Amino acid sequence: MIPSQPAKPATAKRSSLRRLLFAATLLLAATAPSLASEWVARHGLTPAQYQSAFEEFTGKGFRLVSVSGYDGGRGQARYAAIWKKQAGPAWAARHGLTAEQYQAAFNNFNQQGYRLTYVNGYAVGNTAQYAAIWTKTGGPAMAARHGLTAVQYQAAVTELSGQGYALKHVSAYTVGNAPRFAAIFEKGGPAWVARHGLTSSQYQAAFNEFTGQGYRLGVVSGYRDGGGDRYAAVWTKAGGPQWSARHGTPAAHYQSVFDNHRYQSWEPDYVEAFNGADGVRFNTIWRNTTFAAKDLRLIEDKARAYMRANDIPGLSIAVMRNDKLVYAAGFGVADQDSGTPVSPRHRFRIASVSKPITHVAVVNLANTTSLELGDRVFGDNSLLGGTFATPDGNPDIEDITVDHLIRHRAGFRRINADGANSDPMFDYTGTGHAGLINWALENYPLGYTPGTTAGLSSQDRYSNFGYCLLGRVIEARSGKSYEAYVRDALLKPAGAGDIVIGGDKLADRKPDEVVYYGSGAYSSVKPQRFDSHGGWIARPIDLLRFMRHTDDILAPYYHNGAMSGTLATYDQRAGGFGLVAVSNSRGGSPDDMKAMMDAIADEVSHWPAIDLF
Repeated sequence: MIPSQPAKPATAKRSSLRRLLFAATLLLAATAPSLASEWVARHGLTPAQYQSAFEEFTGKGFRLVSVSGYDGGRGQARYAAIWKKQAGPAWAARHGLTAEQYQAAFNNFNQQGYRLTYVNGYAVGNTAQYAAIWTKTGGPAMAARHGLTAVQYQAAVTELSGQGYALKHVSAYTVGNAPRFAAIFEKGGPAWVARHGLTSSQYQAAFNEFTGQGYRLGVVSGYRDGGGDRYAAVWTKAGGPQWSARHGTPAAHYQSVFDNHRYQSWEPDYVEAFNGADGVRFNTIWRNTTFAAKDLRLIEDKARAYMRANDIPGLSIAVMRNDKLVYAAGFGVADQDSGTPVSPRHRFRIASVSKPITHVAVVNLANTTSLELGDRVFGDNSLLGGTFATPDGNPDIEDITVDHLIRHRAGFRRINADGANSDPMFDYTGTGHAGLINWALENYPLGYTPGTTAGLSSQDRYSNFGYCLLGRVIEARSGKSYEAYVRDALLKPAGAGDIVIGGDKLADRKPDEVVYYGSGAYSSVKPQRFDSHGGWIARPIDLLRFMRHTDDILAPYYHNGAMSGTLATYDQRAGGFGLVAVSNSRGGSPDDMKAMMDAIADEVSHWPAIDLF
């Protein structure tokens, strides 16, 4: 391997070589690389950052398999690249080359027995540059071109294909307002088709046509022509693992698209960034040798059917088997205005799925301090009696214990005269916990005797206010805020420190938090006050980390959450099998969401033995 190096300033004046041709028969047999077991990908790198990443990853045994340059703004180069840890022959790479430097590098490596296997043309400040990969391997006769106009490119394809050459690789780029092409041809090989000058919709139509005929996309390259984006691509009729491709992904959406592929075990083979008419865009090709294609289709079909049936803008799901993350994906959009795709990185309000977190926190306090689940919450010598006095009209509150609050048996839920359930959490219009609790104790005589069920169903006994009180118990016993105690004692040790209490308003959104849709999502919902019963925001992956860390307390266990703008399920099955789903609207019901996740869990034919945590 020869390290990647940026171009050095030319020391002698050379004529500009706009075309390059090499055809020779090499006698050495090519060594087929093994499938990559590890890979890394980066984008948005400055030349210095790219060079540093190159040296780091190649030093660890990774090979560069794809590199793309583009103008990151103000005439500054940026790079996107993929490295894989795989065996193979010696190789070399260069980036930041002018046309003359590229020609010189080509000649030099050719003389040393290296074969051009990858080229990327790009423009920085209206100047053409090249990045390329050479491999010391044999193969059929080959030819290469660069700096071609569209007319010259078509002529080269026509000429060389007439001589029995197949187009193996193409890179299209724009210098000024003029499209240019670089290409690699090889003699012989399987059937192939190529197209260029396609709009996005024309490219999609060609993609559908050729893949429907059994062709496999080898490369797709984007460029500008006439003020619009165009695409050039090559398809080959060849076998291989299942594959996926995306084109024209806006830079703002690329990370979401990338993460969705990664957490479904797709491995990137190719990335190209290009300067489109309205900003940087990405083209990618992926392979998957981990999941059966039918299982990936089943999961997506179940998720999208649920979303369509319930008018859900965005959904995120994650699955854990044997305490290992085996799948995570986002569907739909995190923000309808921006169109940002939901990815496993997005955080959602989880509503009452906050309660398992509070439950575990209380048990953890009982295990590590003098707190006992039978301790009284109100009255003399109680946990909160020194802060909240017992009203004359509500003396039975002094019989409430911590355990009653956990099991929804404290008596705070009641049936009003109109037959509706009543919970003080949603009747109080203030913001603070102290005002809420004092108001509730004064205005909500208990609906039944603490510790009993009074003939009420579990739903009729269910008390958000009871879990609000548990948050205050945690604060009184730990000496920290509820959020700080849970974060320090449970979330950080579980590797789930990004689970936090959310904000009330749209302007209070945390980084990577979705937008919520539905009446009241930013008015009646008060995550700051709801903290211990419904205030957390989380990624499904982080909820599974929490689940794995606390399975000795809550396994098996199921809980759901629903409030304006949010629906969530948290299903901790036995044996380290966990399922989490969240959405950014309340369409449907918790039962509908659970049924979707149950179908996914039970109908996938094979969950792989991998760990994506």
